[in-house]
Amino acid sequence: MNRFEIDIKLRPDIVPSPYALIVTRLGIDDISVGLTEYDALRKIHGIFNTPNQINIGYNSLSFDNNMLRFGFYRNLLDPYSHQYKNNTYRADAMHINLIYYLYKNDVISWTDERPIKLENINQENMFIDGKSHDAMVDVEVMLELCRVLKSHDIRMWDYLINGFIKNIDIARSKKLPTVDIGGHNYQIGIYTDIKLGYDNNCCCVAICLGRHSEYSNQSLWLKIDYNDISGYLVENDKSPRLLKRKDGEPCFILPWNQSYDHVIDDVRKNNVIKNIEWLNSNSDALKEFSNKSKNHTYDKIENLDIDSSIYEYGLFKGAESLDIKNFHCASSSDKAKILDSVSSKRVHSLASRILFRNFSSDLEQSMKNKIKESIADENFVNTKEKSRRTPSDALKEVNSILSNEDLDKEQSKIITDFISYLNGLAN
Repeated sequence: MNRFEIDIKLRPDIVPSPYALIVTRLGIDDISVGLTEYDALRKIHGIFNTPNQINIGYNSLSFDNNMLRFGFYRNLLDPYSHQYKNNTYRADAMHINLIYYLYKNDVISWTDERPIKLENINQENMFIDGKSHDAMVDVEVMLELCRVLKSHDIRMWDYLINGFIKNIDIARSKKLPTVDIGGHNYQIGIYTDIKLGYDNNCCCVAICLGRHSEYSNQSLWLKIDYNDISGYLVENDKSPRLLKRKDGEPCFILPWNQSYDHVIDDVRKNNVIKNIEWLNSNSDALKEFSNKSKNHTYDKIENLDIDSSIYEYGLFKGAESLDIKNFHCASSSDKAKILDSVSSKRVHSLASRILFRNFSSDLEQSMKNKIKESIADENFVNTKEKSRRTPSDALKEVNSILSNEDLDKEQSKIITDFISYLNGLAN
C-alpha cells in the first residue's frame, strides 16, 4: 500500500479559524509550512485520479469531498474526474458503518452516545493509538474499521461499497418495492442517514416523489413515518420532511419489508399505515407537493466569489481547457505571461489568484496589489453567502474563546501565538 502524507501551508489570503486551531491543536507555525496549495492539490488530484481505485473517507462525502472539489476547481483542475473517470469512484465508510450498526450490531463494540463517531469507535475498540483529529490517525482508524467490517461479512461489504457506483445505485433504486397512492406507484424504502438522529435509529420510511426536473442526478424522498403528514403537506409545517439524495451518494435506501423493518419501531410503523391511508384520500395534495418540490430551484447568489463559482459556471470546456493546459505546463516564471492570452474571464481570474497565492515572487508589485484587493473585496461571498474571515473577525472569535472556553496550556499558547499573528497582519 502506498502512503501519502501531504502538508499544505497556509495561503496568504486566508485567516484561519481560531476554533479550528484549538480543536486540532495546530498552531500558526504548524500550518505555515508545507507545499503550496497549488502544488499540493495537483499532487492530490493525480493520486485521486489513479485508474481503478476507490477514494474512501469517513464522513468524507459531506465535507472532505466538497472541500477537495472546490480546491481542485480554484486551482484549475477537473473537480469531478475522480468521481467517475478511469474506473474511479468515491465511497464513505461512515455510511457503510451505519448499516452494520443497524443490521450487524455484533461486528464491533459501540458507545452509548454517538456510536458512529470515528473517535468513539476507536476509543471503544482500541484500533489505533494516537491523537484524534490527526489526519493520518483518523485514516488508520478508518482503514482498520473497514478491514473488520469486510472480514465480518464480505457479501454485505461488497454490496454496500458498490452502492457508491452511480449506475448500480440507480438500478437498485428501481428495484425497490412500491406502494400505490392515488393510482400511482411510489417506490418505498428505509432511508438511512446519520442526520436523521439516533433517537430515530438514523433512519426513516420514505417514498420517492421522483427526480428533480433540473438537477437530474437528484431524487426526492418524503418521510412518511411521523405523526400527521397533513401538517407538512397542507398546513405548511416547517419540519424537514423532504429528503434530497444524489445518485451514488449517501444515503443507503433499503427495501421496506420484514427483512429490514426491525430498525423502525411500532409507533412509526403504524404512522406509515395511517399516512399512506391519508395520502390515498388526498392524492392531489401529494401530487401538488411533489410537482412543487421537483421544480424548486436554488436562488442565484449575488456577488458570488469566483473561487466558489463551480456550480454557477460548470465544468471547464473548449478554449478554457486549452488555456488551463498551457497554464499548468508553463514554468512558474512564465505563468504570468500566459494570462495575456487567456480569453475566459473566470480562468483569468482563477489563474491570477493562483499566481498571487503560490508564485507571488514572480509578480510585479502593482499586479500583486490588484489581485490582493480583488480577493479581499468584502462584497464577495461563498456558496453559504458568507464573506471571508478578516483579522478583525478572527480577533472577535478569539475574545469569545477566551471568555467562554476552558483552555489547557497547549491551547492557550496556540491562541497567544495566533493573536500575535493577527496583530502582524493588521500592521
